[in-house]
Amino acid sequence: MNKSFVSKASTIALSVIFMLIIVSFLFGDFNQRGQVSAQDVGSVDGLVITPREYQMRLAQQIEFFGQMMGGTLTQQQIEQMGLKETVLSGIIQQKLLVTTGRKMGLVLSENEVKEEIRKLPPFQQNGQFNVALYRNLLQANSYSPAQFEEMIGQDITTRKMESMINGVQVSQGLARDVLGFKTKGVKADLVRIDRQELVGRIVVTETEAREFAAKPENKKLLEDMYKENLATYQKPEEVRARHILFRAEKPADEAAAKAKADKIAPSLNAKNFAAKAKELTEDPSGKSNGGDLGWFSKGRMVPEFEEAAFKAKVGDVLGPIKTSFGYHMLLVEGRKGEEKRTLDQVKEELARSALQRRKTKELDALMASTKTTLSAALAAGDKAKIDAEKKGANLVHLPATEINQYDLKAGTFTFTADEGQKLLTAAPGTVLDFSTPSAIFLVKAVAPLSTDADEAKLKAEVDAQNQAYRRKFRDELLKEMNGKAKIVTNPAML
Repeated sequence: MNKSFVSKASTIALSVIFMLIIVSFLFGDFNQRGQVSAQDVGSVDGLVITPREYQMRLAQQIEFFGQMMGGTLTQQQIEQMGLKETVLSGIIQQKLLVTTGRKMGLVLSENEVKEEIRKLPPFQQNGQFNVALYRNLLQANSYSPAQFEEMIGQDITTRKMESMINGVQVSQGLARDVLGFKTKGVKADLVRIDRQELVGRIVVTETEAREFAAKPENKKLLEDMYKENLATYQKPEEVRARHILFRAEKPADEAAAKAKADKIAPSLNAKNFAAKAKELTEDPSGKSNGGDLGWFSKGRMVPEFEEAAFKAKVGDVLGPIKTSFGYHMLLVEGRKGEEKRTLDQVKEELARSALQRRKTKELDALMASTKTTLSAALAAGDKAKIDAEKKGANLVHLPATEINQYDLKAGTFTFTADEGQKLLTAAPGTVLDFSTPSAIFLVKAVAPLSTDADEAKLKAEVDAQNQAYRRKFRDELLKEMNGKAKIVTNPAML
């Protein structure tokens, strides 16, 4: 639905599936010229990346993410997700594995390559490799046996390199030691608030702000602050909506999708819409959030959906609305009009913010008093008092958090070795002060953490350590070879 898709980490698999090789061979433009031309996407140590190879991989990724999102990706989404760059990076890594294998002396015999070709289904007839069929297919596509054998050889080399990497293992003793660290530690309560979060609590009178804004020497500062925060003072019109999607990825699916939407339309209203969305929508995310799309401005949704949403009144249920994703039922839950505040309208507000930052002594005093309050509340386990300090400030409170000796992490925070040692040896109930000039950071040791490490946990740890080590080994190997390889790319061909 949303044009600005937030990717959760996605990488291209480096192993080449044989059927994809055949597709590339039959419809592609594989070559082994050993040098990149203006018509190629790039090369890695002489292994050419052809336009067809790149376009085939890109099409696979576009189709994959399109299925995830329930429709066809727009060009804008492809650009925002960086799919072109990701695909090219994946192909380069695959070629690096091939060249690395060859540099390491991984030589393939002629029989090894030919035996692999004999197994490929497109060249078999009645369960047997057919030489005539093989030659005819090559000739029909203007390829020589040497070119195709080079392609298959690259795939075999890639798989052998992957197999070698996946064969790397850590010792069980190392895994046991790591598990020992992971099962010992401390349960703790943590509070943290950045100094910047307290700035808004510094008192500046209206007179002070007015006088500061009126001084000519402050004009440039206020103008710069206004420009930096323009999105705060000039907001576009926004709509909050929910939708129920009946997907129609192909023309043949449209009639069935519209029939579903037509059937449910008469029974929908603002009160039951969220529940119906959880039950009926074919948008995966809508199953869990009742079809909630949140607030959005113009330009964020597909045109047909956006036009209906911005014309509707709050509480209106509309549909079916046809888009490239299928048919939607739509509920508009809120509207925010366009907001434009000029510099003159907000200059005293900006002046107050500027003065708050300049009152360092007051801020130092506020930091000290806030730390005292939080330390006492943490020691007493007074959650209400800690919650009170959250008002108007982004205070992080992590109660009953397990911190192990292995990674010394609590949420997004990582303790230094010295901090970890102090925390792990502190008596229960002790409040430790790890604050810096830029943040208050207090930690209360609650109780020791110790869990028995049985054989099942040890096996899981061995597997986890093997995966982590192989990943690191692979990344370091490719990084090393990337620095030594001659890599040429042609951005104009992306």
